[in-house]
Amino acid sequence: MTTDVQTKKDAYKRGEEQGRADALAGKPYADPPRDGARGEKDHYANGYDWGYEQGRAQNEQGQDQKLDLVVWQEGGVEDAPGGLGTTINVCVRTPNWSETVDAGEREHVFTAPTGFRWNGTVGAQYKRMNQTTGGNLPPVQAKVSDDGRTLTFTYHVHLNTSDQDKDCIVYTCGLEAVDGAPLGRHTDGVAQVGTAPPAKLKAEVIEDED
Repeated sequence: MTTDVQTKKDAYKRGEEQGRADALAGKPYADPPRDGARGEKDHYANGYDWGYEQGRAQNEQGQDQKLDLVVWQEGGVEDAPGGLGTTINVCVRTPNWSETVDAGEREHVFTAPTGFRWNGTVGAQYKRMNQTTGGNLPPVQAKVSDDGRTLTFTYHVHLNTSDQDKDCIVYTCGLEAVDGAPLGRHTDGVAQVGTAPPAKLKAEVIEDED
C-alpha cells in the first residue's frame, strides 16, 4: 500500500514538472500524456495540469514586469503639410549598452505627435556604437489606425545575443505632416515597446516654402 501511494506521488511530481516545463517553453496546452500504469496515469495527468497552470502564471508575471530597456528618439524631425514627408528613428538599447536581452515577440505602439500621421512604412536594423549597421532583420508588418496617429506592430526584441544584434535596434518610421496642422514643435508623441518605459516622440510642423 505504501509503495502504491509513493508511486502515485512520483507520477504526480513527474507530471507537474513536465507541465511547468512545457508552459515555460511556450508550448500550447494539450491533453496531458498518460505516463505509467493503473492509477499513475491519472495522477500524472493531474500533476501536469497543475504544473502547466503554474508555469503559465509564471510566464505572465514575467511578461508584466518592466523590460529593462531604454527607448528614445534619435535626432530632430520636421515636415510641412503637403510636403514630401519625413522619417523618425526610434531607438532601443539596454541601460549600459552591453546586457543581453531576448524579450521575444513584443508589441510596439507608436503615437505620432500632434499634426503628424504615420504612412505605414517601418524599417528595422541594428546600429552599433561605431555607427556601422547590420542584422538582416525580417520586415516589419505594421498597421496604422484610421486617423493615422497610431502605428502598431509586433517584433522580436533581442540585443547582444550575437555579433549581429549589437548595441541598439533602430526603427525608421515614415511620418508626414497633415493638412491644416498647427505650426510649431509638438512633443506629445509616444513610443511604447512592450513594457519598457515609454519615450516621447517630437516633431515640428513647418511652413511649406512653396
